[in-house]
Amino acid sequence: MGKNLTNVKTTFQFCDGGSCQRANSEIAIREARAYLRNEGAWNDIHTIKTRCNGRCENAPTWIVQPGNFWYKNLSPEKAIDIVSCHLNNTPEKVEEHLLYKEGWDTIKTDKERKVTLTSFAHKTDPHLGDALIAKAFASDQHLYPLFQYLFQKDKKIAIKLNDGMFFDIKTPHVISYHEKYDLSITGDQINIKLAIAGIPKDADDNLVERKVTSAEVIWLKKTAIFTKAIRLKNKKGNHLVTCWIKEEDIASWHHILSIYLGMNPEHIRIKNEP
Repeated sequence: MGKNLTNVKTTFQFCDGGSCQRANSEIAIREARAYLRNEGAWNDIHTIKTRCNGRCENAPTWIVQPGNFWYKNLSPEKAIDIVSCHLNNTPEKVEEHLLYKEGWDTIKTDKERKVTLTSFAHKTDPHLGDALIAKAFASDQHLYPLFQYLFQKDKKIAIKLNDGMFFDIKTPHVISYHEKYDLSITGDQINIKLAIAGIPKDADDNLVERKVTSAEVIWLKKTAIFTKAIRLKNKKGNHLVTCWIKEEDIASWHHILSIYLGMNPEHIRIKNEP
């Protein structure tokens, strides 16, 4: 029988991502869970192992709700103190271990990673000539919603595949990301698969070949029907697919800039401006 969630007052989310595991997160988790069992509080506090919480520089991390408490640099000793204080409604006693909590306007860390904002750079591409090119995000968190946006409704786009075939897309296509690694684009004109999830080191050659590891947003310096593009390559630098956006499709271009690149379309970042 599962836990009666109507009794749960507090939830601990234990990060179990790679960085936290390497920082011995499991030891702190074991101590916390054992403490809850021995204190008879197992049904009052729920514990969950999560994937990466996105604060690898502060590993191991926990999130405690309600209150949006983020704890950093967990150890077995800290684990007991934190669980005990939340059990007794005195989290202020372990505030020294906090990275962040609800109401704060700053994050308390001396390990903050510097965020490099995406910018376009002037380049001469061997296939496209003079262009502005921005290194973009190649993770599934970015590519899956991007392909949904581009293909599931009528957009003024075209596709160049790795075999050189070029298709002016005239109808919406189905985007599916139900397989373990692969995203599928299926429709009247194209049927392709791209591996966008992380793959194992011993993956077979076919999977490695279709794994997207590089993404670029391209802005051509010339007048043409298609002047903007998203180009995807694999680890070897081989071309997988390029999605071209028509010059007239301002809405899609602004979506790519703002949602995909995190850039204000009215203030496009361009470095080494000639």
